[in-house]
Amino acid sequence: MSEKPTMAEIARRAGVNASTVSRAFDANAPVHEATRAKILKIAADAGYAINASARNLRRQSSEALGLVIPLRHETGQTISDPFFLQMVAAVCDAAKARGYDVIINLHGERELVSQTRLLSSGKADGLIVVGQAEHHEDLCQLGDQFGDLARRVVVWGGQSDDCNYDLVGSDNALGGFLATRHLLELGCRRVLFLGPIAAPEVELRRKGYRQAHAELGLAVDEALTLNVEFRAEQAFAAVTRAVDAGLVFDGLFAASDVMAMAAIRALAERHISVPEDVRIVGYDNIAQTALTIPSLTTIDQNIHLGGAMLVDHLLRKLAGERVAHAMTPTALVVRESTVPPGQ
Repeated sequence: MSEKPTMAEIARRAGVNASTVSRAFDANAPVHEATRAKILKIAADAGYAINASARNLRRQSSEALGLVIPLRHETGQTISDPFFLQMVAAVCDAAKARGYDVIINLHGERELVSQTRLLSSGKADGLIVVGQAEHHEDLCQLGDQFGDLARRVVVWGGQSDDCNYDLVGSDNALGGFLATRHLLELGCRRVLFLGPIAAPEVELRRKGYRQAHAELGLAVDEALTLNVEFRAEQAFAAVTRAVDAGLVFDGLFAASDVMAMAAIRALAERHISVPEDVRIVGYDNIAQTALTIPSLTTIDQNIHLGGAMLVDHLLRKLAGERVAHAMTPTALVVRESTVPPGQ
């Protein structure tokens, strides 16, 4: 066999035709498993590598999905946020199971072209955008400015009446309601809300916060809303300043678990106990929430299922199906930051 074996040579060695060899390298193509295993072993022993670019060009498919994380670099936001890491893992697991690679794009640009570059260049078949951040209006313009590209995009975020792009996300308003009602039912009467209220997802969580107050006939004190970015450092500083300024609160609902954990640390440094003095609820149910001291009560938006749903929705759209907005199950997970052990 030559130094650089061809598909024809692999076919001859395996006793099959070249088209069978080609199908053997496609996990989704119909080939008897024993034949596939034989061909792949012969190819591996010979050092043969299929030309993926040429194969994908013939299929008009990159066999890759783009995953865009629209970070806000001006605020110091990074991919190290545990929510992003768990979502990336969830999307990659689901894509791999469907035979797709994932290209991760971290950017802080607001221009719509930065979100569609992977599509227009042919590097990715479709695009998943995790979080709306400041891009809601841009995403709404996808269909108008980029035509068919809009069919190839799915977004993780909060649903709203003016949203004309396809969404998967948790029920943010319900999550905010469950978190706040839990605190109010435990006797809290001054619940601090912590989060970047301009973000569509967070505004929906704040809507649920207001609804829980309204159902119990309680007024919302606007002084108890701290408009803070999704960063532990900013949450820590904001809560510390609030305490030092004499702001009184007996409950706290943070728009992310990272912010909630930062709030616990800030209160501890001011000798305020959680949950004895202040009860705290976070949002996301990241893996670390069960390991903090105290463990964190939070809203579970089922990140792993969300990643799978994003991939499924996108592939169905690429196949020509019409898909509806979808939400993951949203539930309150009660831990020690609101209810001490034994209660």
